[in-house]
Amino acid sequence: MEANFDGAKLREVRKGQGKTQAILAIKMGSSIRHVRALESGEKTNPSACLLCKAAAALNVPMETFMRVQLEEGDELV
Repeated sequence: MEANFDGAKLREVRKGQGKTQAILAIKMGSSIRHVRALESGEKTNPSACLLCKAAAALNVPMETFMRVQLEEGDELV
């Protein structure tokens, strides 16, 4: 199984809550430029700490921002 960060999902959740990139950046202790890079896919491998901050800022589980791909032989439990 492989899990990858999905910036589009971050954008979807943020917009769904009516938050701007600026507000999310402030809540994460980051910059608007960094949030924009995450959402656009320019940055594809954020740290667990950053994902935790984004999840806390948007009040969702960290897994919300991950795209899981099953590999051959993987079983769903």
